[in-house]
Amino acid sequence: MNLAPLLRSVSLLLVALTLTALSFAPRAAETIKIVGAGASFPAPIYLRWFRDYYLAHPNVKIDYQAIGSGGGVANFIKGMLDFAGSDVPMTLEQIAQVEGGVIQIPMTAGAIVIAYDLPGVDGLKLSRNAVAAIFLGEIDHWNDPLIASANPGVELPNMPIFVVTRGDASGTTFVTTRHLGAISQEFREKVGIQMNPVWPKDLQERGALLRGQGNGGVAAFIKAIPGSIGYIQHAYAHLTNMQTAVLQNSKGEYVPANGETFRAAVESFRADLDLSAIADPEGDDSYPILSLSWLILRKDYPDDKAAVIRDVVHYALTDGQKVADSLGYIPLTAEAAARLQKKINQIH
Repeated sequence: MNLAPLLRSVSLLLVALTLTALSFAPRAAETIKIVGAGASFPAPIYLRWFRDYYLAHPNVKIDYQAIGSGGGVANFIKGMLDFAGSDVPMTLEQIAQVEGGVIQIPMTAGAIVIAYDLPGVDGLKLSRNAVAAIFLGEIDHWNDPLIASANPGVELPNMPIFVVTRGDASGTTFVTTRHLGAISQEFREKVGIQMNPVWPKDLQERGALLRGQGNGGVAAFIKAIPGSIGYIQHAYAHLTNMQTAVLQNSKGEYVPANGETFRAAVESFRADLDLSAIADPEGDDSYPILSLSWLILRKDYPDDKAAVIRDVVHYALTDGQKVADSLGYIPLTAEAAARLQKKINQIH
């Protein structure tokens, strides 16, 4: 008996069954990569959100590079990014350059602290006049009477002051100069409210001006150079135990940088995050330098990305807000977050 035809038939049947089984086997989810860049102010909380989201959704990889608000917005306009982070909302002129439209959502609130490195001097108090004078280059030593008058009994060293600023186009700089301009007409006229200002010649000529890239770069300079002072997002100081100044607020009270004073400041302006009073918050307990940070999104995405981006933003505005305090940010109120979530529906 010739079994060859039968064996060939069985072999073909097995191949057919195998191919059929493979066609019904579940496929691994395709990896979706989302690319963003921009402000370093929200980077610690963004990176935490994106890591946590990835742990729950291993097929979604979100890459965020802290290159500064200016760089993020510029690359977003060029079409190089899926999203950008900025501490300053895009202007109407910038939005007009993005085909399909733009959605801007304030995702987190935080404070800018004045960090310094002065051995043996913790809880340094700085008046509004003293802060402005330091960044104008009008005070060059730590034992200057303008600083000493707010710190009776504190032995201030006869050390030169080194001012550390950002070297890139920065939303953190914009927020800081916005506050300094609100409290000092001289600062507003000489330096102005800008993302990348020209700092006073007095600082440059005596070699007292240092520039760092991103909040991390400024923090690194301050920690490395005794006698230095600069402005950074609170998270960068909070997570590395840096010295931060106790600042005088709009009511003349000296307030430390902490969760209570930040929340008091947030409560001083409307729950819908109106910016009209954010440059110099009112209230006896309010910390004076606050910022919101925006997630800048397109309205149109490929189908696979649109659904994921909507879900990521929803997560960040809900469960994601629970980690804000521990990272040095101010959680959005439930009411504000609920209103902001409505913007997600514009993404398609």
